[in-house]
Amino acid sequence: MALVDYYPYMAALLTGAMLVTAYYVVRHKDLVYSSIALALLGSMTAAFVALLGFGLVAAFIVVVYVGAAVMFIIMSISMLGGGGPEARSEAPGILAASGILAGLAVVLAATGLFKAYAHPGAYTVTEVAQVLLSKYSPVLWVLVVALAATLLEAIAVARRGE
Repeated sequence: MALVDYYPYMAALLTGAMLVTAYYVVRHKDLVYSSIALALLGSMTAAFVALLGFGLVAAFIVVVYVGAAVMFIIMSISMLGGGGPEARSEAPGILAASGILAGLAVVLAATGLFKAYAHPGAYTVTEVAQVLLSKYSPVLWVLVVALAATLLEAIAVARRGE
């Protein structure tokens, strides 16, 4: 079976994980953990978009939305201060991680997805650069500007703490 045949299974697994993570983003009271869950949700959204065949859009989602969302939440925490001491129990997190890992193992074993890995072709840096600069130049510029803006935000937040 080709890797394309496993797309429905991967999409279902990603959808379930995205729903759990979205619930965690909304329900968790600590902004730090909520921002981590938001970054995971954005990453899974990018994986879903890449699964649909839009790799550059997925890269854009990771750089802009995941990076910017986490940066804005961290900026909010630094401006407003922390939420005070936190009481947590590790048992629910360990149980959830174990359940997700077991579910992933069952899906991999049942579908034989681990056999579907294909080694990528060999490309030189020159070939990749030529395609990026000729075919995807506007997207590349947007990514560069987004990365620069995120870097400037990080520097501003770091200098504010001094």
